[in-house]
Parts: sequence; C-alpha cells; structure tokens
Amino acid sequence: MGKTFFKCLGIFTLVIIIDQISKYLGRGLPTLHYNEGVIFGLYSDIPSALRIIALTSISGFIFFIYTVLIYMLSPRLAILKYGISLFIGGIFGNVIDRTLIGKSIDFIPFNIIPGIEITFNIADVFQWVGAGLILYKIISKEKIIWHPENQRGKLLLYSDEQVKFASKLTAIVVSCSLIFGIFSFTYFRTLLVEVGLLNQKYFITYLVAYIFLSLSFALVVFISGIVLSHRTVGPIFAFESFIDDLIEGVERGEFSLREGDNFRRLEKVATKIKTHLNSK
Repeated sequence: MGKTFFKCLGIFTLVIIIDQISKYLGRGLPTLHYNEGVIFGLYSDIPSALRIIALTSISGFIFFIYTVLIYMLSPRLAILKYGISLFIGGIFGNVIDRTLIGKSIDFIPFNIIPGIEITFNIADVFQWVGAGLILYKIISKEKIIWHPENQRGKLLLYSDEQVKFASKLTAIVVSCSLIFGIFSFTYFRTLLVEVGLLNQKYFITYLVAYIFLSLSFALVVFISGIVLSHRTVGPIFAFESFIDDLIEGVERGEFSLREGDNFRRLEKVATKIKTHLNSK
C-alpha cells in the first residue's frame, strides 16, 4: 500500500474529527437543529432502532468498498481518491451522530430562497466538496479511468489461485461474522429477558437480517478478493509471458508492469535475463 492510501485514510479520519468537534461547538448556537431523517430529513418516521441498524450495516459495506477502491485506483488519480475520502468521511460523520444519539446535528442555516430554510453541518460540506472533486476528476481523467489500455484482458488469470485466495479471505470474514453474530445474539437475548421483552418474532427478525447481511457481505468480500488478487497475479502472468517469448526467440521491448502492480522488482529481473541472453 502506497502513501496515497494512508493519506486517504488520514483525510477520512480528519474529516470525522473536524465534523464532530464542530458539532460539539455548534450545540450552543441558536440555529441548532436535529435531523432525525436518514437523508435530508427523509424517513424520519422509521423507528430509531431500525434506522440505526440499517445505517451502521450499510456503513460497514461502504467503508469496505471505499478501502478497496482507493487501493485499486491508479496512483495518477490521487485527487479522485481524496475526493472520495472527503465524501465518505462526511457520510460517516453523520452516521456517527445517528448511531450515538439517533439524529444528526445541523447548525449552519441556508435560506437564500425565501420561504425555504435548510440547515446543514460540516459533514455535509465535506460531502459536497468531495462529490464535486469526484465529478470533476471523472470527467477530466476519463481516459485514465475508462480507457481500455488501463484494463487487463481477463480478471481470472490464474483462476485456481485467485479463487483459493478469495475463498480464504471470505472464510475469515464469515468466521468473524459468526463470532460477532453469536455475541450479539446472546447479548440481546439476555437484555430482552432482563427487561421482560423476550419475544420470538424479535429473534426471527434478527436471524433473517443477520443471515442476509452476512451472505451479502461474504459475496462482496469474495468478489473483492478476486479483484485484489488480480493485482498480484497480473505481474506474474506478464512475467511468465515475457519469459516464454524470450525462450521462443520472439523479439520484445523492455518488460514493464502496469501502474499500481505489485512485484515491481520483476522489471529488473526481466532486464537482467534479457541482457544475459543477448550477450550470448
């Protein structure tokens, strides 16, 4: 993982810290407003427990996809990665509020249009800035993102090894999910017994939601494992093809890997091998 990856995580963390500090200071302002909805005040009539569970579960998916995305994107797209970090950090800033107190804290008024007043927070500002950077870079760096020359021909280059890697990664995630599932099941069952709210329908709802989320996340992890393994097996595949061409006497230029590939040392090894063969 390069410096850009950790810079992105730093931006993500800094956004959350700044947002939470601003909300702490904003609680004393007369413009303070609590937003109980999910997005722009929508779905405020949904039970708070359901909102919290839905938001935290979805946030887990978003964070996982975010880390994979900033790892896989080309190093030349650093600004795009920073924009994504701002956007996701802003989302998590509001998710933290809704998880801890069941509602988001807004304190910055916006009422340029007569009769319409909107109140937002610093996390929203980071989301807007991040979305703007993302949109700008997608348009300005369209060739880097979408051009066929930046794509490999096949996702499964060594299918057996890649599937094994993805399966092992998924097995680890499923095992962790099972441990947390047993813990949460035991905790909530004990809590419901203590407060006298033990009801079979609660456990059925929990079980269905747990199985659905676990299977969905396992699928996402497996696909991500295939994609991540491609970054590793790609250089090996390219190096193997280069050696085969040298053995068969096929004239080739210098061996070079794609931007962001692992095993960059293979370029030096290929150069040594080619130089040695040419000297004979």
